[in-house]
Amino acid sequence: MDITGHDGSRLLDVHTPVDAETQRAMLRHMLIARGIDEEAGLLENQGALDLWLSCRGQEAAQVGSAMAIGDEAVIFPSYREHAVAVVRGIDAVSLAAQWAGRTFCGWNPCVHRFFPYTLVLAAQTLHAVGYAIGQRLQNITENVVVYVGDGATSEGDMSEALNLAAVESAPVLFICQNNGWAISKPSHEQMRTSIGERANGFGVRSWSVSADDPDSTYLACLEARRYVERSASPGLIELRTTRIGGHTTTDPHASYREPDELAAAIANDPVVKYRDTLVTLDVVDDEWLDAVDAEVAAARHGLIEAFAS
Repeated sequence: MDITGHDGSRLLDVHTPVDAETQRAMLRHMLIARGIDEEAGLLENQGALDLWLSCRGQEAAQVGSAMAIGDEAVIFPSYREHAVAVVRGIDAVSLAAQWAGRTFCGWNPCVHRFFPYTLVLAAQTLHAVGYAIGQRLQNITENVVVYVGDGATSEGDMSEALNLAAVESAPVLFICQNNGWAISKPSHEQMRTSIGERANGFGVRSWSVSADDPDSTYLACLEARRYVERSASPGLIELRTTRIGGHTTTDPHASYREPDELAAAIANDPVVKYRDTLVTLDVVDDEWLDAVDAEVAAARHGLIEAFAS
């Protein structure tokens, strides 16, 4: 079937195949991100990290989108985009260093084309639009992507960024990961209209897709990226995804989430499902998985050595 925008425009045919090499790369990134996430959560509980916000359940949305936008785009993340960081080649220790209070940013933003995390909700949306306009004024053509959560779309900065991007025709792709929760506030209590409809109100083209499968996420974001490039105007794609854990590792999310909803989120784990799918399709085998598991173990060991002592 087709994925269409909020204005009825066709985005793509989801039956378009994703090549096996890309599928293997996406699964590898998802598995590494999951391993880093799990180990960092343990370290935070031990007091080795000051804070950790898990991306568990959102790996398909993050890896699929990050692979689609390519290595050349400059990314302005929020604070949960660990799997995006993994795609950009940022190692586990560098990623966790900021959460231990050891550095402002554990990586070189210019090298990885991945700016520091932003804890001030939606502030990065204005940074991204301003950057895009600044590059254009210098006659520099560059893809600019900004990640934002559903809760942050209710912030004033987000409205200002969408309006400025539309008025100035800033070529920025807004990627909104809607995991259904703004800490303990469910999405249906946050807004009367959808995120895409609000973007349309500012004159920004938008789409909304289910993002629990990396293949369809990759294809949707690839087309959204191409639209921004062709039109030299902003776009917003809402990735409807699932938050398996709490807002942070210290958030008692089981106290405000219904047991059935939480059980469904766990059962829909995108990492487990994608691994099983690629095994069934013979895209990966035991030897390949063992090699990636060794990478995951090395990343986790590096975190323990760096922060557990």
